[in-house]
Amino acid sequence: INIILTKDNNSYRSFYNALFHEGYRDLAALLQDGIPAVSSGNRKSSMDGMISYGQLKTILCEGGVPQRPVVFVTRPKLVDAIKKKLYCLGTDPGWVTVYGMAGCGKTVLTAEALRDPQLLEDYFPGGVHWISVGKQDKAGLLIKLQNLCSRLEHDSTLSQRPPLNIEEAKDRLRLLMLHKYPR
Repeated sequence: INIILTKDNNSYRSFYNALFHEGYRDLAALLQDGIPAVSSGNRKSSMDGMISYGQLKTILCEGGVPQRPVVFVTRPKLVDAIKKKLYCLGTDPGWVTVYGMAGCGKTVLTAEALRDPQLLEDYFPGGVHWISVGKQDKAGLLIKLQNLCSRLEHDSTLSQRPPLNIEEAKDRLRLLMLHKYPR
């Protein structure tokens, strides 16, 4: 608590939200009276001036972003490097590729970078769509691409049939990324 008190008000509110939403409501209740007030504004949450912990968790879950593993080793320099690349997408739409040997932590690091509420609010206001490809046979890859097309077309007025083959799926995704989801 002493460390959190040396930080800004958002740190205290974030700690409170984490306790509250992770099953420590009794501890959160003890801290509730000390929650700093937030100036009113047109932000997404009156609780902390940005995406709340619950909203963040929902956005990431809906997008299929993997949860933090039980045994988690923080690597802030690598997470910050990924965040910097993601922030660049705000000015120059494109892709961020994270590569490395199997099991080196690519998924965990990238998912951790996406847990930044400011990044999601400012650069990915529509949420994120996570897809793990890895080594797939053609049938498995087609299923993943069909699922992604379905998720990206969810609010489309025209209900389209799923792509019948990988080439059709790639074409549809290319058009969706170009026109509907350039970021």
